[in-house]
Amino acid sequence: MFDTVVIKAKPIYLDSDVLLSKKNCKSVTFLNKETGVLQTRYELYDEQLSYIKYLDGSQTLSIQVSIPKLLYGNNVTLIAEHDIPSFFESVQQRIQQLFSISIPHSAWSISRADVCWNFQAGKDVGEYIRMLSKQKLAFKNTRSYNQDQTVEFSNKSSRIMFYDKQKQMQRDKALSELVEQSKGILRLEIRPSNSDMKKFSSTKNAAELLGKPLFDYMTAKALSQIEYPSTQSAIDTTWLQENKANISKIETTLGFQCLQYMLDEATHRGLYSSSTFASRKALAKKMTIPAGNCLKPLAINQ
Repeated sequence: MFDTVVIKAKPIYLDSDVLLSKKNCKSVTFLNKETGVLQTRYELYDEQLSYIKYLDGSQTLSIQVSIPKLLYGNNVTLIAEHDIPSFFESVQQRIQQLFSISIPHSAWSISRADVCWNFQAGKDVGEYIRMLSKQKLAFKNTRSYNQDQTVEFSNKSSRIMFYDKQKQMQRDKALSELVEQSKGILRLEIRPSNSDMKKFSSTKNAAELLGKPLFDYMTAKALSQIEYPSTQSAIDTTWLQENKANISKIETTLGFQCLQYMLDEATHRGLYSSSTFASRKALAKKMTIPAGNCLKPLAINQ
């Protein structure tokens, strides 16, 4: 449901001596150009909460942590909505241990919340990634990396990413049981924009955002944009005879879909005028052609 989050709370007073007494704590003093006042940023790498940052000028405490890693020790395991209270309790307990302070759950706001899901794609993980790498989502750039094991659709405010989870665990040299657990997983991770998060909480309150409504909205929004090119292998003579009045449209659609499957979006689009490409794409969406040997649409079952 969710993986990495960055949560913030303020005003929180932390003593500099307490911060610097912690293992792996670093500090940098700098001049705030807006206020003209010297401020200090403290950074602490913690075994439980991963990364902690404190700005003494604004008295802002920030934590970046993977919720499943905090609760289960790995991020292959998906958390459920009932895990969220345990996450806040674990954060509170660790903050109490480190700094002897208590921060109410309601005081945390979110600056980043990665929505995630594991699709069990079996041997077709690579095929899904290859298919996705040839697509372009609205207002986002498409990029493939990690030797074509990852596809990212992103702009300055948000990101949608699909990748081979097992290959990622192998690159990170994870425990063998986690590598095996991640076998066949096509991982989806979405980083919502501020605008998307504010639809569910105007203040981006963490307790309000970390729940099923935001998860459902973001995954539905992402998955609805994915197209699944079909092949002609499931088309038989009977179906063609029944639809011979539309044979010209069928030919056009199959040719377009074939190129769509073979080429990346930019190359495919460049073969047509903008109006012709738009009309072909609209036709392909409207035509109901028997799909053979195509990948199943990705769907979330909870």
